Amino acid sequence: METPRYAWITDNYLNVLALNEALAAQHRPNRPPSKVAELWGESETCDLISGAHRCALEGKQIRLEVEALGQVLLFELEPLRSPAGDIVGTSGRARIAKPMESPIAAPEDPLVEEIAQIGSWRYEYSARALQPSLGLLRLLGLPPTGDLGDIRAFDHPDDRALVRAAIEASGDTYEVEHRIVRHDGEQRHVRERATTIRDAHGFSVARVGTMLDITAIKLRESWLRDLANVDTLTGLGNRRLLEERLGAAIMRSERFANSCAILFIDIDDFKGINDTYGHAVGDAYLVEFALRLARNVRASDTVARLAGDEFVIVLEDLENERAAAEAAEKIAAVLREPLAVGALKIDVRASIGLAVSPRDGESVKELLERADLAMYEAKRRGGAGVGGGRLLAKKVAAWSPRLIEGKVSSSKDRPRYGTQPNVSHSS
Repeated sequence: METPRYAWITDNYLNVLALNEALAAQHRPNRPPSKVAELWGESETCDLISGAHRCALEGKQIRLEVEALGQVLLFELEPLRSPAGDIVGTSGRARIAKPMESPIAAPEDPLVEEIAQIGSWRYEYSARALQPSLGLLRLLGLPPTGDLGDIRAFDHPDDRALVRAAIEASGDTYEVEHRIVRHDGEQRHVRERATTIRDAHGFSVARVGTMLDITAIKLRESWLRDLANVDTLTGLGNRRLLEERLGAAIMRSERFANSCAILFIDIDDFKGINDTYGHAVGDAYLVEFALRLARNVRASDTVARLAGDEFVIVLEDLENERAAAEAAEKIAAVLREPLAVGALKIDVRASIGLAVSPRDGESVKELLERADLAMYEAKRRGGAGVGGGRLLAKKVAAWSPRLIEGKVSSSKDRPRYGTQPNVSHSS
């Protein structure tokens, strides 16, 4: 039977413009989804595939193997171009990924194994001896004449229970993805498959298996997930990550009867920086501003960039509303110090809007809207202050760029979400 193939076309906003009959049939009797993120089932898979589509919209050709619609599919994505050459969407195809060929007795052709980054082995039950291929020895970091010993000794300690459970539940054949620790200490991701060989009477005489290095695939999957969650300029979380973290924070605050809060931060007169020094300096300023914010929150808090010069901080596990107010004042205080942007010294001026759950709302949408309004309240009072609730505006030094000799250099230390140092809020 011919392997089913799925095909679809999207626009620049990941709206599904067309799909073939095979893909439409997967969603009957319901109406076919209109968004790429709704086509494939599980949320993690949707995020991965959506990230791959965004890469295609940047002009890249993507090949990705993931589980979707209850099967492992090989996705192939490429940009869809107009007659003038402009990217107007994506063209996608997917087919059921072909399983690996049945394992064969080791040793295998070493050149083929090296190219495929695969190793194989055969275990004879009668002799209680395991015969590895050269590719397997290479994969495990052993010399060609090295003694393999127990192959399970290379399993990562945290994954040994997973591997053992897969083998015990498998019967004659098992397949499991796990990490290994090579002889030189390097960790790798592998996909291991094995099957049992029986004689004419049904007795087990040997087990043969393969181990495929999938580290590059895992790194690519991780990169695509990050792409869907990270602001590419500053390295902070983007709106998608913010809404996810804020929703989780609200649920935890309800469960543990404490508070969470958000600070909506908007840089005052950021246009003046761009107009005075150009967009390269403006981008470097945003990176340094993001670093300043990330270094002054706790590891459990989230700093995100919404767009342009707008940032949001999610504060979790607060004892009361006063703790949120003190955190806002602390951020306002650290923004008094000028930012060093290469050879420039630029004083910071920003308006901060505070919203606290459950006082100001119990949903992501309500809190963001209330914090946004509070931020504009601070701007109406002259900017460079804190607005929201019963807080009084606290002024921050006015913006006054001072030029120092030299050129502007780009930042090499961009913050990553979830890596902020521990800084305790007073409460």
